[in-house]
Amino acid sequence: MAGANGSKWPWIIIHAVLVQVLTYAVRPGLSFAVLEAGGQEAVIGLLATSFALPALLLALPAGRLTDGRGERTIALLGSVLLIAAIGIALVSVQSVSGLMIAALVLGVGHLLSIISEQTAVANRSKSGSRESAFGLYTLSASIGQALGPLLLAVPSPSGPGPNLPLVFGSAMVAAVLLSIASVFLGSSSRGETTSKRPGSLASSRRILQAPGAFRAVVAGGIAIASVDVTLAFWPALSTQPGVSAALVSLMLTSRALATLASRAALPALSRRLSRRLLLLISLGVAAVTLALTGLPIGPIWLVISAVLYGFAIGVTQPITMAWLTDVAPVDQRGLALSLRLVGNRLAQSVIPAGAGLLTPITGGGGVLVAIGGSLAAAAAVAYSQRKRE
Repeated sequence: MAGANGSKWPWIIIHAVLVQVLTYAVRPGLSFAVLEAGGQEAVIGLLATSFALPALLLALPAGRLTDGRGERTIALLGSVLLIAAIGIALVSVQSVSGLMIAALVLGVGHLLSIISEQTAVANRSKSGSRESAFGLYTLSASIGQALGPLLLAVPSPSGPGPNLPLVFGSAMVAAVLLSIASVFLGSSSRGETTSKRPGSLASSRRILQAPGAFRAVVAGGIAIASVDVTLAFWPALSTQPGVSAALVSLMLTSRALATLASRAALPALSRRLSRRLLLLISLGVAAVTLALTGLPIGPIWLVISAVLYGFAIGVTQPITMAWLTDVAPVDQRGLALSLRLVGNRLAQSVIPAGAGLLTPITGGGGVLVAIGGSLAAAAAVAYSQRKRE
């Protein structure tokens, strides 16, 4: 990759894959565990919020600390928290409250891990090649997202759901390996203390005032929240006739593989279309296809819709990462990327919780249709920016 530190880039790839393997195994695993422990579908929305809300408060300080102290320190802390979260899940598999705590700790560990990764990519790539750099990074993450849900396809010997001890145990192995990869991640710290740099809020305001930056944060947040909703509510489809845990696993894996394909195609797509037009098209397609997964369309069409949704939604993350990195000062790239994560976490906190409130009225399928509508709103945000140019 152009502009990357070749000796550290393989460790960034390994780190990204491992984080997503364990996250995309553990998060749906927690949803299945809540259902098996007697929790209702509405509780799944709170589970997703438990993952997102605490990290919302820590994103900006963590980004600022990463700029000052370097990626390795934050990555190591994140891996320790991920190990702790999976340990809590293993001992609390029959406790809804324990599973909520596991989701909370998982969310903080995941936040620190991805801030360290994304800052490493930003600091090891050059202007003009960042979309390709973040495309390769998110492609690596997509590989992990495709591998993680495969663990859910192994059936439990005692029920219709997945083998949760296997899911959480395998994720624990991945988390231990992640801590080793974190040691080799490297750092780009300039050795500055945080007191020598502008405050997080003042710097954030300046970044958001850059052309298109605020809209990128909003659209990206809604998009990533929609992926969260699939992790939480696609498993809930298994309570419907004709939808098995294996089919849900296939949908999750197909979505991740399609996202992988879209990120591999991103360099070619970005040469033909502008960032904002790509964002508009991808959000529009994702809106329609996600809504379809909430309708009784049959197993084949569920998988096809998951594939189309995955391909479309995969474009949004690398575009918004490159966008914010380009507008941020060199010594505030971690803060800029954490600002994007704040938008993501805010959306991840509000949207799934709101979705959970809808379940008594609409069921899990109605939630997916409603979130498809929110993606259509995100597309409108992207379109409004394009008209201004």
